[in-house]
Amino acid sequence: MGDRSKSRILIADPDPDIRETLQLYFKSNGHEVKTVFLVKDVLRAARPWQPHAILISTEFEDANPHDICRELLDDTLTSHIPLLIMLHLNERRARLQALEVGVGDIITKPFDIEELLLRVEAAIRLSTERFGKSFV
Repeated sequence: MGDRSKSRILIADPDPDIRETLQLYFKSNGHEVKTVFLVKDVLRAARPWQPHAILISTEFEDANPHDICRELLDDTLTSHIPLLIMLHLNERRARLQALEVGVGDIITKPFDIEELLLRVEAAIRLSTERFGKSFV
């Protein structure tokens, strides 16, 4: 992937502890990180910032994260960004919705933070290979 320090990751989760933990971990591994705690702010943050990957939780009360994923994938400014959705293992309906929408990867909570980092980095690598350097 080249220079990891230039990778931008947007994290959307209503839980402040998860946002803070992921932000610290990803930053300590050379990534730039932005977090949002309302699902409606994902699109507002993603368009101008152009992250290399977006992690979205399914635990929002303000909106359906699958609707935002659809919007991200349908928008020419964000359709190239890999989406990884975080959900609990027993959320069968949410997993099926994520797959139907076209989310790139599903992460089950509780997750192994090291595995999560590797999945995000793999998604960024694949996106870079697919869409070229112009998007990163």
